[in-house]
Amino acid sequence: MLSFLLDEQISPEIANQISAKRPDIPIFSIHTWQGGNYLGVPDETILKAASGEELTLITYDQQTIPPILIEWGQNNIQHSGVIFIDYRSIPPNNFGKLVKAIIWLWDNQHQANWRDRIIYLQPKNI
Repeated sequence: MLSFLLDEQISPEIANQISAKRPDIPIFSIHTWQGGNYLGVPDETILKAASGEELTLITYDQQTIPPILIEWGQNNIQHSGVIFIDYRSIPPNNFGKLVKAIIWLWDNQHQANWRDRIIYLQPKNI
């Protein structure tokens, strides 16, 4: 089942708001997940740890994570999925839009296999 890990660039308030609205959605902020021990660590380490707990990473980082995913694909290293967000489609300070999009994605995709899956989160007007 789909479970989310929000990257450092995403306010932990997003996880709080989603958990308050929908306690059935497993979502964690890297700011508090594992006692905050993954703040400031290399992306590859975060992806490995998230994969170990079957968490799909949600991130705005389109610079450093794609090369890691390419290398992992070439070396048959699996991950638990990555959801990219574009700053222009869902700004990080637009909490309402981000919360709606994540809830919509979970409602429509939580039963899918997220192993090695990569998508862009789309804004939803619901």
